[in-house]
Amino acid sequence: MKELKILHIGKYYPPAEGGIEHFLYDLVMWQVKHFPARVGVLVHDHKKGSRDTLTRSGNDHFVYRAGVVGSLAYAPVSPSFPVALARILKSYRPEVLHVHMPNLSALWVLALRPQVPLVLHWHSDVVPTPYDRTLRKFYTFYRIFEKRLLKKAALIIATSPPYLETSPALRKFRNRCRVIPLGINPARLDATHGKTGREQFFVLSVGRFTYYKGFQYLIEAMQYVNGAFLTIVGDGVLRKEHKKYVEKLGLVDRVSLPGRISNRELANMLYSCDVFCLPSIERTEAFGLVLLEAMSFSKPLITTIIEGSGVTWVNQNNVTGVHVPPRDAIALAGAIQFFRENPDLAKSYGENGKRRFNSMFHISRVACEIWKLYEEVC
Repeated sequence: MKELKILHIGKYYPPAEGGIEHFLYDLVMWQVKHFPARVGVLVHDHKKGSRDTLTRSGNDHFVYRAGVVGSLAYAPVSPSFPVALARILKSYRPEVLHVHMPNLSALWVLALRPQVPLVLHWHSDVVPTPYDRTLRKFYTFYRIFEKRLLKKAALIIATSPPYLETSPALRKFRNRCRVIPLGINPARLDATHGKTGREQFFVLSVGRFTYYKGFQYLIEAMQYVNGAFLTIVGDGVLRKEHKKYVEKLGLVDRVSLPGRISNRELANMLYSCDVFCLPSIERTEAFGLVLLEAMSFSKPLITTIIEGSGVTWVNQNNVTGVHVPPRDAIALAGAIQFFRENPDLAKSYGENGKRRFNSMFHISRVACEIWKLYEEVC
């Protein structure tokens, strides 16, 4: 292998929370430690009103966080981002530009025109939704430049076969697309293996409280399940609204919404839970990286059937878990009750999930496939 200088352009980076953020961190750390690579990362700071910061780890790795002044249609607004990008391109001179989409600021690549092979990582389409009129209007303009960036790409990474097959944005560029799933390094989630001490059947879900997660249906489902306790980890604009819904349904003793927790606390919950549920309702849930985290702990999965999403590909029905219709609290309750009444089958599904994780979704395998793409375009 020859040494490569890689520049990743992302939206955010840990300590910012999110599936793409965790994947990017695990990928970068693996590239630095296991490949002949020098790796730079350009992202936004996740705090509004922040200033630009640069963090270096020796000569092989740096993270530049551009300050943010606000947001537009879920996208950070950073006047310093294009300045930082131009400066890094000139001084660092990367040999591969790995851009993680969607990302409004990444469109500055079109204006700066770097003479570097461009690899686009297509984590998700921008999905116009009836829940957000601003996003629908914004995408009308965004897609013009999105298409230009796709034309410029040497190769495009789609994260699952169903997402590639159904993506309107990728339809005309499939000849340049390669499917490489997301992956994680399970060592990042180091559990102390502390049990919760709870005798009830423990249902866990994790995610940002936003419109497409469908957490309200999972909360409602707990009305119809006996002897179970639900924890939904995460924060977001709808968390307060969901807490009020828990109180309205009289479920405060059976549903917990603790907000953000540490990686160690999350790992302990993943270790302790009996089943993991992701009740998303829209294709905006493109993959569900948190499912990989649950699979790495040998947990059976409950997911919703979202046409064109990678979620139903990650979780194989009646193999690693079960599928239920979206927006259906009764079906979610039935799936929870099914696993509660069939512990041997739950264990078998969890073991199947761990094997599937090891064979397909460990970051070591994913990083190797991505490195092959780099060699192909360089």
